[in-house]
Order: sequence, then structure tokens, then C-alpha cells
Amino acid sequence: MSVAHPAAGLHRLPDAEYFSIDLPSSSGTKTLLTGTNAHLAAEREQPREENDAFTLGAYLHALLLDPESIASNFIALGDIDRRTKEGKAEWESAQRRAGLSGARIITRPLVQQATAMAQAVRENPAAAQLLNTLTEREITIIGEIGGRPAKAKVDGIVRLAGACIVLDVKTTDSAAPRDFAASAAKFGYFHQAAFYRRLVEQNVSVMDDFVILAVEKKAPYLTAVYRLPFHAIETADRRIDELVERWWQVAEGDRTGYALTIQELEPPRWWLGND
Repeated sequence: MSVAHPAAGLHRLPDAEYFSIDLPSSSGTKTLLTGTNAHLAAEREQPREENDAFTLGAYLHALLLDPESIASNFIALGDIDRRTKEGKAEWESAQRRAGLSGARIITRPLVQQATAMAQAVRENPAAAQLLNTLTEREITIIGEIGGRPAKAKVDGIVRLAGACIVLDVKTTDSAAPRDFAASAAKFGYFHQAAFYRRLVEQNVSVMDDFVILAVEKKAPYLTAVYRLPFHAIETADRRIDELVERWWQVAEGDRTGYALTIQELEPPRWWLGND
């Protein structure tokens, strides 16, 4: 259920409260980069489901950015076998507690994995320096795009010597430069940087850099630190107003999908190159 959105500015909100605010965000508009209004409408109508990937990412963020929140935001379970009567009872009890508190259930293997990933991030000198100089952590920003309210939840902000660096933590299968560049394009990280910049510059300062701490999900949990280039953020920014406007169209009932007439299908360029 959506709630009235907070006033413009910076706020510290738990995940559940942030997600309940029905305003356009970078993740909420990302579907529209390649999908239709109908795709976003279907996504909005489906309840947000937790899975191991979300839980792992959330626990890693807590370890790196807000360790004090772990006790209240996570229910850690040991090794249980839900096929047994005792294991089933323990799992159902944890689910009831999670439903009442809004906490996430996390299993021992995921705790161990996230802990090892966090340690790997801290052992990267560039990542450690950024984490140690954060001035804001897990900050919700409410601002405007296209004259209407919008939201973002920023992992971290470094304000040092007049500079403003926005920090984001990502888990990935591969943090190698070529692979992660492809992931950044596929998963909308350039779009995210452009969206965040709009709200950061309204409420904090000119954004000098957008930096990603990318950590792999498998041992040895290698970490890489990437600065997104200005030209890429500028390119993504050209679509922000259009995407936000379409988000509002969907919120107001638009379900437009593909064209309803017969269209000509052009082969892709790579295919046309084959004789």
C-alpha cells in the first residue's frame, strides 16, 4: 500500500517504508528503457517478491553501510530442514516474525557469503577509502523531475574538499571491466546515475562523480571500483524526463503495449552483414 510521500529533501527511511512510497525512481522507471507501459503496469501490479539475490544484496549493504540496522532488519536462521516437523515449525515462526516486523529472513549460508563479500570490499583500498569517508549513508532523497515528485535511495554520499561523490554498491557475477560495462548497460546503471544526479543536485550539491563498488558473488569475491563517465550519464539523462512522464501515465492507468497493426520487421544489422 502506498503512503503519502515525504517532503523534498533527505530522509532516513527503512526499506519497507521507502518501497511503499509510490513515486517514480530509477528502478521504477528502468523497465521503460526497453519495455512498454504495459510491461511496467504488470510489474507494478505484482507484489514485490523477496529472493536470495535481494536478501544477499540487502545484507551486504547493511554490513557495509549500516551494521547497527542488522539486528532489527534481519532474522537470521541456522541450518534448518523444512522437511522435518521441527524445521517446518521454525521456518513458519520466522515467517510470522518477519510479517509482523518487516524484517528479512536470511539463512546461514547467505550470511556467510555476504560477510565474505563485505570483507573483500573492505580489503580493496579504493573501496575502503570511500566507505570510510561517507558523510551520508542509505539516504532517501525526495525531489522533482519534470515538475512532479520523484524519489531515490542512495547508498552513500562522500562530501570531501568541496566534491560530492555518490556511491553505489553492486553485486555481480563478474566485476571484470568488459563484463561489468555490459552489466551496467543491461541493468540500467547509467540510467540510475543520471536519475540520482537530478535529485542529488536539487538537494545536496553538484554531483562530481558516481562511483560503483562492484563485488563478485563467488569466491574469491573480487572487488572493483568504477567511476561512470560523464558522457555516459549525460546520454542517459536525455531520456529521464520521457521515462518519468511515462511512469506517471502508467500510474494514472495507461496500459499501452505494442502496436496493434501489422508492422514490417527489419532484420538486425548484424544479420544484414551476412551474405
